[in-house]
Amino acid sequence: MEIIYKSIRTINYETQEISAIDTPSAFNAYIAELINHISNNTSVREYKTRSNSTEVIGNILGVCANINDDDCVFSKMDVIAKRLLLKETEAQSSIRNTNTIVQKGSLVQALLFDEISEKYIYLLAKVEHTEWVDDSDFTFKTGFSKDKKKIWKSCLFDLSNLVADTFCAKVYSDTKARYWYDGFLELDEMNSDEANTERAFKAVDATLGHGFRGITSPDHTIIRNGFVAYMKNKEHIDYPEMVEEILGNYEPIDPNISSDKILEIKSRLLEQPEKRKFDCQFNVVGSAINARIRRVYPIYDGIDLRVNGGIKELSKTIIAVEENGVRYIKIRTNNETTFNQFKF
Repeated sequence: MEIIYKSIRTINYETQEISAIDTPSAFNAYIAELINHISNNTSVREYKTRSNSTEVIGNILGVCANINDDDCVFSKMDVIAKRLLLKETEAQSSIRNTNTIVQKGSLVQALLFDEISEKYIYLLAKVEHTEWVDDSDFTFKTGFSKDKKKIWKSCLFDLSNLVADTFCAKVYSDTKARYWYDGFLELDEMNSDEANTERAFKAVDATLGHGFRGITSPDHTIIRNGFVAYMKNKEHIDYPEMVEEILGNYEPIDPNISSDKILEIKSRLLEQPEKRKFDCQFNVVGSAINARIRRVYPIYDGIDLRVNGGIKELSKTIIAVEENGVRYIKIRTNNETTFNQFKF
């Protein structure tokens, strides 16, 4: 992939300053790593531009149209950087009464040409720009970390048709910051948060059901409860991260369930976004899954156990016991009235 233009601008909304940083040819290796990481990052969400004339995409198209005019290209890149400064300033102002701050960093921009697909690609990435002391001469220096966790936000525009009415983009954000895709980039989601929430939970439920088909196992209950609790308690979902957090180090309780079975289920879960057409990043809409989360367990004649959400410390709250050949479901309660009503 050929790097045609590149620029770095440090954005500081506190001082209202934008600083240009030199990009020698050696910096191409960092850009290449950045592109490779972002291209292979599964934790992205697909968006589209609202038109071909909003400020960011309009200036990107201006870069492509003036590819032999360096001054024009960099002036348009500066316009994009100024827009980010404006939107970060507005975002910080809107959250100043909370404990949240907009991360300060640098905006990397690059126009690239993919020789294989014969199309232009435009990269925007907000990365951490840090200062450190060089122990060889004890001077202060600045630079970029190769740690991919320091790539806070990114966007890749597909410019396969430069005269299109709208353009597709793949966006990554380490937070649910709306200012990045909505205010700065002026993009709309291809899939709504409600659709993503519903499709993701359906996919999880179906995959677990298939994985434990014909098996009555406490592991199915524990894992499903883990996903329910995660999706009910998180505002922003990174789907691969969720799967890893719940199943990455999961040890089966049931001796009949092998670690390989858990790995198989995990692998199938990670295939679901592509199969069922939902984004790997989205904001949870609880109302879209409330009905699907509920589960009713028949207990005894005239008695059902209904679970409406994720249960904290599930294995300490509901347990199965057998005493003198009689089976019981033992449930912890924090409701004194209910407890006293059954205190026979």
